[in-house]
Amino acid sequence: MDFGLSPEQELLRDSLRGWLADELSIERVRETLDNGDAGAASRTAGDASAMQGLAGQGVLGVMLPEEHGGAGLGLLDAVVVATEMGRALTTVSYHSACVSAPLLLAGAGSAEQKSSWLPGVSSGKLLLSFAVGELEERDGALTGELRFVPDTATADAFVVVSGNGSEARAWLVERNAAGLQARDYHNIDITRQLGELQLSDTPAEALAESDELAGLVARVSDAARVVLAADSFGACERALEEAIEYAGVREQFGRVVASFQAVKHMCAETFAELEPLRSLGWYAAFAWDEQRDDAARTVALLKAHSAEVSTRSVMTTTQVYGGMGFTWECNQQLWFKRVGYNRQALGGPVAERARALSL
Repeated sequence: MDFGLSPEQELLRDSLRGWLADELSIERVRETLDNGDAGAASRTAGDASAMQGLAGQGVLGVMLPEEHGGAGLGLLDAVVVATEMGRALTTVSYHSACVSAPLLLAGAGSAEQKSSWLPGVSSGKLLLSFAVGELEERDGALTGELRFVPDTATADAFVVVSGNGSEARAWLVERNAAGLQARDYHNIDITRQLGELQLSDTPAEALAESDELAGLVARVSDAARVVLAADSFGACERALEEAIEYAGVREQFGRVVASFQAVKHMCAETFAELEPLRSLGWYAAFAWDEQRDDAARTVALLKAHSAEVSTRSVMTTTQVYGGMGFTWECNQQLWFKRVGYNRQALGGPVAERARALSL
């Protein structure tokens, strides 16, 4: 059995990698980050031309239905996209804005809600954010606090979930709704943005109530976890490539450091740990797409394993640079921090292994 990417997925990967290198290069990302506005929201999300460029690549609505401007593809295709975004440090909360939030709206929203929001997501004109927390609902208004919400400063609307099991409810809350206040966090990973929402009798549009809502929330959350793991893999892959290139030109004691056995082993062992992660991520996406019985458990194990492998990987590649590896001038610290965000988002390794045991 040939278990790998299809020719179409390889074309998507190659074309997106080339476009990101030309239009949203790491140098451009760094220029934006160098402005020093660390508390600002996702910069690419705030750049209309960049978002429309990504939309032109067909990646923002890759999993959305074709009738709403999407590509109608699967999670494995989204994994290809997320891997490239992690490599390029693309400042988009892809797991939230292009996976969990629009997928939940597509699965539970009314026909009017879908037609009003999903085409805008696919075209890069609208940005959704996914938020989970305990809220009180009274007469169509919500009260409570939501923490660690992506894109609080730039999202046009929030797809909000409260409760578990048969008590699960979901709403669509527009950014300009009365009683909604957003506060940005000062993040360590400044390529993406988090914050919190305060809701006080905030009007909200309820999504469809059904016994299947809890299952849908779990499914879209799993999709986001797979995408986060793919983002980490892409970040680690690029960080390793950069570290190997640096080791090949940096001289110490009259020799390039790549000639030292210790450095060779560091890079080789990192590569050996990363490659199985690629396969596990592909299988998790395949299992999710096919709705296999082992899909949820595989996703939990992927998220846990990815968190630990990617953390070790970026620690090692940063060390290849010696003392300068964690300085602002070096790109390694950006991948290091990005992996740290992905490690904790939607469940750290301990929580995910516990979840795997319960499935």
